[in-house]
Amino acid sequence: MAFDSDAPPGSGGHPAEEGVHGCGGAALEGFRLRVTFEAFCVTHQCAWTGFARTQVGSEQDAAAVVDAMKEHLARNWALALRQEILAAYAWRLLKEHIADWLAAAGDLRPALVQTAAFDAVVHHFRHRARIGPESLPEQIGLFTAILELPERQHDVVVLKYCLDLDDEKIAEYLGTPLATLRSNLRHARRRLARTLGRPDLADMRGEQ
Repeated sequence: MAFDSDAPPGSGGHPAEEGVHGCGGAALEGFRLRVTFEAFCVTHQCAWTGFARTQVGSEQDAAAVVDAMKEHLARNWALALRQEILAAYAWRLLKEHIADWLAAAGDLRPALVQTAAFDAVVHHFRHRARIGPESLPEQIGLFTAILELPERQHDVVVLKYCLDLDDEKIAEYLGTPLATLRSNLRHARRRLARTLGRPDLADMRGEQ
């Protein structure tokens, strides 16, 4: 992966001295960028891949989406480090690459919805929500209801109930205050409860 150090050119000084120190400075900057990038990816890659799988349907495709996103992020790493919330910047890139993959997938998307993506969302959500076994049509109804949530509510539901992330981490990814995040979560639960005729979903236990 290529890193853009975004380093300004040097000025003044003896040409030979400038060349030696300039090369050393560039090497150190490149090393710093590489180390910080790799550490950031190690911290967040599991969540990125888990979320991507709920959108594209398979581990292999999710890994490909995340790899493309990481290449994009690496090329813009110096810029990313200047963002107010680095995790939120990376999350926006991930969503862009997921959207690109879905657009390219075209007619394949309906088949994926019925297979791995369905499993990744519905089964884990049912466990967290303490929903007992239902018929397949009811499970498909739950999956459809989650898909039809507004984007921010959808992301909150998947990150919390399918990936088991805590509220602070979700707020960091979405670049939103905790109070706003929890409001989005309440609205999402209430919307699902109304859509599915399951009032118990509006007040899921164990929430912060």
